[in-house]
Amino acid sequence: MPKIKAPETPKERFELAKRYLKNAKEILKKAGVDRRRGAYIDLKHISEASGTAYLAGLEALKALFLWEGLITPDNINSKLRKVEVYTSLLRSVMRIGKDRDLLMGLFKDVYDILHINGYYRELQSKKSIDDGFEKVERIIRIVEKHISERP
Repeated sequence: MPKIKAPETPKERFELAKRYLKNAKEILKKAGVDRRRGAYIDLKHISEASGTAYLAGLEALKALFLWEGLITPDNINSKLRKVEVYTSLLRSVMRIGKDRDLLMGLFKDVYDILHINGYYRELQSKKSIDDGFEKVERIIRIVEKHISERP
């Protein structure tokens, strides 16, 4: 069986982030919606979609950290084990200006909404889950803007 190559470049990590988000949206469609309550129905699909969307945000940030030289493909798995490390590395990203503070806020929100509440605490609110997904999309757009503007 051939060994699957882990993404090594910022662009490969970024493409993985977009793929995760696309997959998360497909999974969330399977959850069904109770329109009277404004809630997703199937907890399994909500949890799986929330976790996958959260991973999309993490992969986008990994792409940014690789691009900035804050991590290497060799130490990515050993260094990025805790959410606090992502926050610390985001504070270290200086070349993206005011977008750094925006990314930090979006990341905190995505962590709270999708990772903690959507994945672990069975949040069903359609409005909240959709807001978490939108915040992941914003993270991806911001990262894309920066990693595509420098060679």
